[in-house]
Amino acid sequence: MIVMGVMTEMANVQKYTRGQIGGLTRHYERTQKEDGTYYEFGNQEIDVSKSHLNYNLAPERDGGQLGFINRRTSEVQCLKRADVNVMCSWVVTAPKSLAEDEYELFFSEVYKFLNERYAYGSDRNVISAYIHMDESAPHLHYAFVPVVYDAKKGIDKVSAKLVIDRLDLQTFHPDLEQRMLEIFGREIGILNDATKDGNKSIDELKRGTAQEKVEELEAKKEQAAVEVSNLQNTAFEIQGDINDLEHKKKRKEGQIQAIQGRLKSLEGNTRTEEKINSISVTISRPAFGSGDGKKDKVTLLLSDWENVKKTAILGARNFEQEKKNNSREKAIDEREKSISQREKSVKMREDIVADDEAGLEAQRKRADHWVAQARSYEADYRRVLRELSQLKGKDKNVDRDVK
Repeated sequence: MIVMGVMTEMANVQKYTRGQIGGLTRHYERTQKEDGTYYEFGNQEIDVSKSHLNYNLAPERDGGQLGFINRRTSEVQCLKRADVNVMCSWVVTAPKSLAEDEYELFFSEVYKFLNERYAYGSDRNVISAYIHMDESAPHLHYAFVPVVYDAKKGIDKVSAKLVIDRLDLQTFHPDLEQRMLEIFGREIGILNDATKDGNKSIDELKRGTAQEKVEELEAKKEQAAVEVSNLQNTAFEIQGDINDLEHKKKRKEGQIQAIQGRLKSLEGNTRTEEKINSISVTISRPAFGSGDGKKDKVTLLLSDWENVKKTAILGARNFEQEKKNNSREKAIDEREKSISQREKSVKMREDIVADDEAGLEAQRKRADHWVAQARSYEADYRRVLRELSQLKGKDKNVDRDVK
């Protein structure tokens, strides 16, 4: 497994066990597969038209890279465990500030710098140092066996942990920057925001990433809390609207009851007119041709009957005029308009409730129930209007009969 890795814009280092080095060494030396393609490392894409520009700064090893690793680890103390890292690899990318004709000098000096740092100024620990010019950016793969001198035992041993330690990571880029400043006489871009404080371990990078995720989750949590608060406020507003509709419904019921009372009163007046029309009158006068002095039966005198008739006609006319001038008809029209406006308002509230069905299902059902009640009241109201219209027709018949 990869025990530790550091990735920056300029350089990165990783440690590998025996089980991981086979594919890497084939990638370094551009070994072709059976299908003719090259072994790739990570997500790099190889431009085969530039592969002939690649070269190796390290000596060619007998038995190849793997043979050298086996031979070098046998020369020093190396634990025979599967988790022992027997190879370290620095990948150093040419800074963007360099011109193409400066690449060769740059990589040559980086190779010397790495030999001094990890091989006591020689190449005795170097596995390979391939320069790849056929990928997205020119870079050096410096692979070496991490050998360190054990002063207590007086022997050399393999220990990637002691060779690539925290101090080494923290000083690598500053030391390389100083070396390149001496070679090129200018800063070429070794140090940047990612490298000026030293390389960070994978654990440190993971902690930084974890902290960013925590902050992102906290921001999402706050946003969710705001949304919940907004939904609660919306629910309160809808509940207030529902209460208002309930109050208006009760008031409408009272208005309908008043109209029904008025209709009963009108029905009573109609019955009175009918009674007037059904009065039977016999005029008092002597019986014609009667010699015995008998008279016809008289209920009312003619003069009294005329007065009664005139009074009844006048009352019927006044009643008709009263109906024409009655402001209640206007009130009924206004109520029709009001009911139409209420229907629109109820429809709007239905739309509002529908927009939040997940959290306000109960309120929507209540609103639907009230809308149904309102429509029922409207139907009752229209029925009353039809009955009133029928009464008006009867009034005209009364007037015609009186005349």
